[in-house]
Amino acid sequence: MNVLAIDTESNTWNKGSWSDRRHKPVCYSFADEQDSGAERISPESIELLQRRVDKAGTIVGFNIKYDANVCRKLEINLEEKRIWCCQVAEFLLSNQQWKYPSLEESLVKHGLGHKEDKVAEYWKRGVQTEDIPWDILGSYATTDAVMTLRLYEHQMGLMSESQRRLCNLMCMDLMILAEMEWNGIKFNEELARTRAGEIKEQIQQITGELSKIYPDVPINFGSGDQLSAFLYGGGITIPDKELVGVFKTGLRAGEPKYKNIERLVELPRLIEPLRGSALKKPGFFATNADTLLKLKANKTTRHILDLIKKQVRLETLLSKTYNGLILKAEEQNWEPEYLHGQFNQVTVTTGRLSSSGPNLQNLDSEANDLFISRYET
Repeated sequence: MNVLAIDTESNTWNKGSWSDRRHKPVCYSFADEQDSGAERISPESIELLQRRVDKAGTIVGFNIKYDANVCRKLEINLEEKRIWCCQVAEFLLSNQQWKYPSLEESLVKHGLGHKEDKVAEYWKRGVQTEDIPWDILGSYATTDAVMTLRLYEHQMGLMSESQRRLCNLMCMDLMILAEMEWNGIKFNEELARTRAGEIKEQIQQITGELSKIYPDVPINFGSGDQLSAFLYGGGITIPDKELVGVFKTGLRAGEPKYKNIERLVELPRLIEPLRGSALKKPGFFATNADTLLKLKANKTTRHILDLIKKQVRLETLLSKTYNGLILKAEEQNWEPEYLHGQFNQVTVTTGRLSSSGPNLQNLDSEANDLFISRYET
């Protein structure tokens, strides 16, 4: 059965992310047992690649989930093809210990040679892929496809029958994950912005109430060190000014003259820290959400602790969910009201999926109504 290795090269916005609206495929490369080469993207070269794909029984790539979505963008049909991802295979060969193996690292590990590196030098200088001289880019791309095919052949000799079956199964899953990433999740950005504003107001109110406890000490409750000093007692260094005399000459002659200093304020202990929660920094204790939940307060300090817990909860919800998702969408330049998180097969030693950019498996339940079904109920 004919095996065809493919690779794609795109422009470098967001590290070449296919989901960035500025993404532009520049060329593809291919290698099989008879031929290899690279082609700039054009209607004619896309048609040629489709013909090569149609003749192949197995399509091989390294991190081929990415290339599958680039092919989808080019309307290259990979359906009904056996897919083999050399990155997934390397993960399995390492007993699921090697997270995100790269093509270069895999080649070196097996003594198969190296990728070309001239193109990376252009990228480091900020040159977009389409502006790299074709003799350099084409050679780089062709080598990637040839070396991917060589790695595939080597892997097939190393893997047991059960490992090959498992890899085939994971590669079938991979194509489903690629489609999930392509489709994305519909996201109510307007509601997220509204919620973010509401939470900011709540945090300001809580900060104002907590600040009344030591009205002359400006405490940053977002600082772990200062929150530790506030709860468990300790020193807080605050900026201040010290009178050092008067200006003797110039426009400010006779006016008081100050210098900037730092003043250490010692706060009393309000709550006993948990045993074992001391940090490496002497005198400071943990203030993370899990620790705060376990703290015990008396009648006097219970209200303070409740306010702190609520503020930490709101700040986490704001930074990781409402503002976090909005910022991620802006950074990745996604189309409005869609999130294209990644689902990763080569990160967790247990073999389960992980999700990143953003983590769509661990979204806060309070934000469930931000996500919209595309299907009528």
